[in-house]
Amino acid sequence: MKKRKVIYSVIIGVLVVFVLFIYNAFNGNPVSKFYSTKVLEHYLEETYPERDFRMEEVFYNFKFSTYDFKVIEIGNASPSENGPKTYEFTVRGFLKPYVNLDTIYIENLDESLMEKLSGEAQSEITDLLMQSVPAVKGIGVSLEVLKGKYNSNTNWNKDLELERPISLHIVLDSTNSTVEDVFNEAEVIQKVLNENEYTYESVTINGNIIDNPNAEYVKDDTGYVKYSVSFEKDTDINVKDIEVFE
Repeated sequence: MKKRKVIYSVIIGVLVVFVLFIYNAFNGNPVSKFYSTKVLEHYLEETYPERDFRMEEVFYNFKFSTYDFKVIEIGNASPSENGPKTYEFTVRGFLKPYVNLDTIYIENLDESLMEKLSGEAQSEITDLLMQSVPAVKGIGVSLEVLKGKYNSNTNWNKDLELERPISLHIVLDSTNSTVEDVFNEAEVIQKVLNENEYTYESVTINGNIIDNPNAEYVKDDTGYVKYSVSFEKDTDINVKDIEVFE
């Protein structure tokens, strides 16, 4: 009888843990919600010390495992909404929550200048890399500049003070390439970027099967991905890091 009670207790315990796990996966939990709220409060105080905010709503986004906040700026009315301005923030992470979406920041990005500088950087880096890696089909450059930091006539150079280091998306013509070929090309790309003192956050390389090698490069629309690898400035790249798509 005692043994049966122990078995029942274990089963009930497992069921409770399972139910809590499912609930947490779809609804979050009070502890992580509390810490995420504190992280956002601290972020707002540090990033926008001259402005006052009030958190209006928060909900757990199970799809992305984030806490999504709606924040009202006190004393700043929105002409289009006939009321206070509302912004969206997202906090991600369980052990070390961090703000990964700030719509105030996004609203203040200089999109037109970013597009101009990105295109210039793309041309410069493409010409540089193709000297050592002929398989380079094209490059996309992501960068961020806040409004008012530079005038609209500013030209790209790698010493510009950006909000964060650039990110590169590189497409290789890997139609007839092996894993070892892509590995060697990735190493060369990293070496060239580092030797030329580019400051970058990350590089993603897609080795694609190119139907028409003469087609103009279009980001995310050039052939079919055969290999993929990502690295940062000081990453040691290994052959095993190359992801193969059959």
